[in-house]
Amino acid sequence: MQKESKTKEFPWAVSFTVDGVNRLGGSIISPYHILTAAHGFVTTIGAKGNLCMNRSSKHSNSSIYRSIEFLRETRRVAYGGKCIRGYTEMYPNDSECLKSDVKHNMIRSVLVDGEFAASNCTKGHDWAIVEVEKRIQFGEKIQPICLPRPEMYYSRILEVPGWGRSYIFNESGPLIHGIPMRIDKDCQRPWSDRLPIDADDYICATSMNKNNYSTPRTCHGDSGGGLEHRDDFGRAFLIAITSFGTRGCPSNMLARFTRVDVYRDLICKYTGVCY
Repeated sequence: MQKESKTKEFPWAVSFTVDGVNRLGGSIISPYHILTAAHGFVTTIGAKGNLCMNRSSKHSNSSIYRSIEFLRETRRVAYGGKCIRGYTEMYPNDSECLKSDVKHNMIRSVLVDGEFAASNCTKGHDWAIVEVEKRIQFGEKIQPICLPRPEMYYSRILEVPGWGRSYIFNESGPLIHGIPMRIDKDCQRPWSDRLPIDADDYICATSMNKNNYSTPRTCHGDSGGGLEHRDDFGRAFLIAITSFGTRGCPSNMLARFTRVDVYRDLICKYTGVCY
């Protein structure tokens, strides 16, 4: 099982939920903006393992994305707490989550990098900006995360907070957990992984123990969550965004993340969050 975070807090962590079940992660960067993964808004996942369907030239980029009307009707933006839902008979429960302690918001708009769909969703650019309907009120339990400095690329252990599955065969629980990940600069993937590793904006990372089946690692639902670094002063920096990994989330999975520093200028342009 995942190790839930007992000491650290993640006041910028976001869950995009459907009926109280986590479907996508994200990170708050301003009172109105959340950084997440573009593929969380794609309508179809390719049967051959591609991040989205193989498109013919007759398909437009917009046709592969879920409509804003659909997102507003089905998705809720949850943040500001550890438990995205309370007790339910339908989904896994947690003794620490007898009731939800999060706030909710609605999606107003989603901006996706046009290169993501143009490259058939397999050559990087897996990032998106979500604008929420109501202003996020910052306080003790709700804070934005810092954007990284250019080339802020660390070999030390980083961490992904989220509500994703602990392994492929179970549904995600309601309690947030932190997943330690080790950077792999060589991007050495297991033999079963044939997905790309050479995009300019990728960071690769692995679990802390590739030989332990129960070791924490990113899995379904962790997409969009931040790969975070904390400095000596305890400040958190959003190094990258969880993108994808080996099918089935094995312990030796090579996870890919989208570097945030590559897109700082665009983030500044579209959100006003400028460093």
